[in-house]
Amino acid sequence: MTARTSRRLQRKAKGAVQAGGRASRAPSGKAWTARGSILLETVLAMFIMTTVGVSLLSMVQRSLVVSFKAREQMTCSRMVQTGSARIKNLDFYYLFAADSGQAGYGLQAAYPYRTSLDGIKSTLGTAQFDRFRIQVTFMRRDISDSNGDGLTSDLVPFKDDNADAIDDIDSNIRYRDQNTDGDFFDTYVAAGRTVAEQPDTHIKKVQLDIFRRGRLVCSQTELVSLEQFSGDYNPSSEASLSLLISTPANNGFLYSLASASQQQAWALPLSKPYPADIQRYRADSVSPLTVAGETDPLAGVNLYVNASGVLANLAAGMDGAFSGPPLAVTLALAEGGDELRGQASKDGYTSPIGQRSLIYDLQPPSASSLSPAPGGTANTRSPYVAAVLADPGLSTTTTSGICPDVITLLIDGAAVGHSYLDGAVVWIDPATGASPVLSTGTYAAAVEFGDYAGYKASVTWTFTLAVPDTDNSAPSVANKTPLGASAPSLPEISAKVFDNQSGIIPASIVLKLDGAVVVDSSDIGSHYDPGTDRVYYTPASSFVSGSNHSVELTASHWATDPADKVTTVETWDFTIE
Repeated sequence: MTARTSRRLQRKAKGAVQAGGRASRAPSGKAWTARGSILLETVLAMFIMTTVGVSLLSMVQRSLVVSFKAREQMTCSRMVQTGSARIKNLDFYYLFAADSGQAGYGLQAAYPYRTSLDGIKSTLGTAQFDRFRIQVTFMRRDISDSNGDGLTSDLVPFKDDNADAIDDIDSNIRYRDQNTDGDFFDTYVAAGRTVAEQPDTHIKKVQLDIFRRGRLVCSQTELVSLEQFSGDYNPSSEASLSLLISTPANNGFLYSLASASQQQAWALPLSKPYPADIQRYRADSVSPLTVAGETDPLAGVNLYVNASGVLANLAAGMDGAFSGPPLAVTLALAEGGDELRGQASKDGYTSPIGQRSLIYDLQPPSASSLSPAPGGTANTRSPYVAAVLADPGLSTTTTSGICPDVITLLIDGAAVGHSYLDGAVVWIDPATGASPVLSTGTYAAAVEFGDYAGYKASVTWTFTLAVPDTDNSAPSVANKTPLGASAPSLPEISAKVFDNQSGIIPASIVLKLDGAVVVDSSDIGSHYDPGTDRVYYTPASSFVSGSNHSVELTASHWATDPADKVTTVETWDFTIE
């Protein structure tokens, strides 16, 4: 073997040894597979956790929105019932369409029941509803069976397809500008009875709509008849005998002074008077409910309560007037809602059944959930001062309810601004609509209130405000919604902002949407609930599906030390589904 050949073989052997060493150090195919599987499982786990987290946040967001809407609907339902009760106490001939969003409600300047509409507007305003609308549809008996259903007793609306102010079916039902003043708001006397310039149908379908920030929140529709009876009881507007029950008024409130507690609650003085249009009547064994009205001369009027038989009969005089306090009627009343009915009869003829819906209230109102707690200390200069008012019944939840018009909140003996929402009366600064800014110290609070039946009550308590000089924790932000994907096209943007040590400064709260300020000190009163520490805002118009949006919330607390803990700035994003 030559020397050259020997060197070549040595190099090959050395290369083989090195290659074998490298091969022994490289991972096997199975090892690479195991490491790849672990990495894939980690990525999948992170994806699943992210998906679950977004879903949970979406559920929280939806539940908060649903909770807010439910509370708003409950408040609106209570307000619409109160408003409807007042509307049905108006004179039938002056029950017109009206809108609080128009100048003078869209009515003539001399409208005689403007005070009642002002009362409805004021009551809604305390619950932060900014507009109401009354819609009136004139209804008539379909005596010609125009709808072809074989009946002549069902109700159909006034129909004027050709816009000539005359009903298309019955030409006797029409608008008449009797005094030629250019409107149809007046009444006149024809054939011995009062007639309206508007269609004289005797029955109106009245719808009350309530709005908040331009959005319809709730409505209530009821039939109101000239004789104040429903369509179920009135077979015809041209009955042989007439009957008008004037006392008690429809949707009136009954009260009793049989017990000492009722007498004390009734006699308690309040700083504010009740509205003049609230109708209340005493009904107890000492002073039974008086029933009065008009019918044909010398007719008799049978009286019923709920499903009872005839309880009493009142005789009309030569002028057709009848009146009396039948004890049997009062004794048949039950706490809560009652239906008083009457029917006149004479010479074998009968009148339609006149009906009155009444609420019999036997229990004075009460207050609870006083805030700040009596004798307690609140660590803020802008406290949430409130009391929850209720009107419980002895055996029913149907009572007259709290009358917002007579509520007075006093601090150290002086009346202060307040709102009344969801049953809570809350101290607010009228200039900002938010909680007032106060000095530290001790304050005495008092609330005077009453229910529609005329029972009154008051509650007093004291509290102290104290703010520490040092607060080492910046304000906190939680419950941010919407957050992440799947936000609705018109979302309510909200978050809870709070500071348990030195309290949030309401005027410091700034909410930005896509870089633009949408809430600040100029309108914080309409977008901040100090009772729940919640800031909220709903955009004016819907977002485009798939669009992404950013939110920034800034808030400061009262303590100034340390300086770097005074203010919090929180940001988050959401995407429209």
